Amino acid sequence: MFQGKRWEYVRAKIEENIASNQFAPGEKLPNDIELARTYGVNRHTVRYAIRALEQKGILRVEQGRGTFVVENPTPYFLSSETRLTDNLLSQGRLARRIVLAAETARADERLAKHLDLHVGDHVLRIDTLSYQDEVPIVIAHNYFPAARVPGLLDEFSGVNSISTALRRSGIASYSQQWVLINARMPTEEEARLLGVSMSSPVFIKENLDHAEGRPIKYGENVLCAERINFFINFSEFQKSD
Repeated sequence: MFQGKRWEYVRAKIEENIASNQFAPGEKLPNDIELARTYGVNRHTVRYAIRALEQKGILRVEQGRGTFVVENPTPYFLSSETRLTDNLLSQGRLARRIVLAAETARADERLAKHLDLHVGDHVLRIDTLSYQDEVPIVIAHNYFPAARVPGLLDEFSGVNSISTALRRSGIASYSQQWVLINARMPTEEEARLLGVSMSSPVFIKENLDHAEGRPIKYGENVLCAERINFFINFSEFQKSD
């Protein structure tokens, strides 16, 4: 007979079910009522056990969707040419993106510095939410110097691809100049969009892209930490003999 607390018993049983693949990675667990009936406890006990497993990184709770077994995180290959959607597609992961907002704004001091603009110059802002296998993974805030990419918003609305829209706006190629990655807890809105709890950390990835020696895009990406592994191949930076 299990000697611990009832919620610890439920936690142990769920972990056993995951270890035996009865609950597979990415699979949605039965709801609280069904789990309570299965383990002979009340819903409060089930929720306590789930919260403990979420804190251990074994389960994730998605608002409005349910509780899922944490799947193997997606490798995000960092290089000067990395594009998120291409990264997912190259691994056979279905990827789609929805537009959250698109507008013209004025550059503040921070954006002016990054994009080599004057404060008050026009900046195009495009906010998107990207999915892997229908699971939200990245919120992206992208900023462009409006004068260097005329018509970009119109081009983007037709193809929903930044790379394609830039090509159609006359930017044949561009590359990342630098990347800065930090971590924090999500805001309420970020947690809602990513379908995670407020206790699930996110990565904040900033990057600056250049085209023909000038800044063309500054990005701030919010990535679900439990669904992403960053991968850097240093051979890209090694000069050939």
